[in-house]
Amino acid sequence: MKMKLQIVIFVLSFSSWKYVGSTDCVTPLGASSKCISLYDCPQLLAAFKLQPIPIGAKRFLKQSYCGFEGITPRVCCGPLGQIEESPTAMQEQRLMMQPNYFAIDPVYDEDSSPAPRNNCGINNSGDKIYGGELTKLDEFPWMAHLGYRKYSGIILYHCGGTLINHRYVLTAAHCITGAIDLEVGHLVTVRLGEYNTQTDVDCSEGQCADPPQEIPVLSAYPHPGYCDGNINRKDDIGLVRLARRVKYSYYVKPLCLANSNVQLDVGNEVHVAGWGKTLKGIESTIKRKLKLHIFNKIKCVDKYRKYKAILSDKQICAGGVKEQDSCKGDSGGPLMRNLSGGKWEAVGVISFGNDCGREGWPGIYTSVAAYNDWIRTTINCTNVEEKPKCKQY
Repeated sequence: MKMKLQIVIFVLSFSSWKYVGSTDCVTPLGASSKCISLYDCPQLLAAFKLQPIPIGAKRFLKQSYCGFEGITPRVCCGPLGQIEESPTAMQEQRLMMQPNYFAIDPVYDEDSSPAPRNNCGINNSGDKIYGGELTKLDEFPWMAHLGYRKYSGIILYHCGGTLINHRYVLTAAHCITGAIDLEVGHLVTVRLGEYNTQTDVDCSEGQCADPPQEIPVLSAYPHPGYCDGNINRKDDIGLVRLARRVKYSYYVKPLCLANSNVQLDVGNEVHVAGWGKTLKGIESTIKRKLKLHIFNKIKCVDKYRKYKAILSDKQICAGGVKEQDSCKGDSGGPLMRNLSGGKWEAVGVISFGNDCGREGWPGIYTSVAAYNDWIRTTINCTNVEEKPKCKQY
């Protein structure tokens, strides 16, 4: 219904136009093309689906309009050009200036499952991070930074995520649905290969990384059992499907997922990374990392019961050391472990905690192993051209 209303508004804004039979047209960029349904032009449809539609994209859509059929707008289909935005939307301008930013890639069968074990979890270097240390430029190449558009048009990068194949990012459900829409904004983009959020090209010790890959979000799938108002954060896990396939490189690689039979014992070493809050209480501009240890689950359950939170066997407790924790801004990022042989895998997703770095209070992480089947099923049923094959979506 919402999409239909947008279409009507879109058409009414061009009521002086009349549809003519010819399908030949010239795009705003001067290229010869065809006048077709907006729904048949993936580049412009992707721009139209953004909420709210950026001013520059709206202007380009208007220039591309070439009539209508019923209430369906027709557009002169072609790539979205470089778009000039107001000074208050610098991040948005940076996104749209990238070639083919709004293009939508076709479906590839290999994206219907997580990356194979022989091609994931390869870490080059052998701030919800409260405390911790800076990562090396090429460390944790699967880290994703999720971007949200506020009503003003400004893009804010808030949650973290994990690249698990060319097309999907694993994150927390509360990072893609619920209160975050009002408190932060609407999820619109994902950045891969990021290190320093204040520089376009990241360099360290004479080494410079490739520019980050900025890819628009095509759709997001929170676990159907997640309830935003539930204090327990049950089923706090979700997937983000990207409009384009991520290009693997030295600085961008997928992370392996823990199998359903994984066992984590008290004291086992695990790791988190992200751009969340530091000890100074401000979000870090540089990717940070922190080593934690698995916390006794029975003690953890007892602690959180005091706050009426009932933890399940699908949640992991880790940390509990003063001033060493994941924190606000790291949500959705991975809880990782380094396997023998150097392979890395995600064992959890950062979910919530009792403040940041509070002594004796571990953070709570959604278990990847417990949701391995759901992750695989959801990727398989949503990696399609049209409507997902799974009923819940």
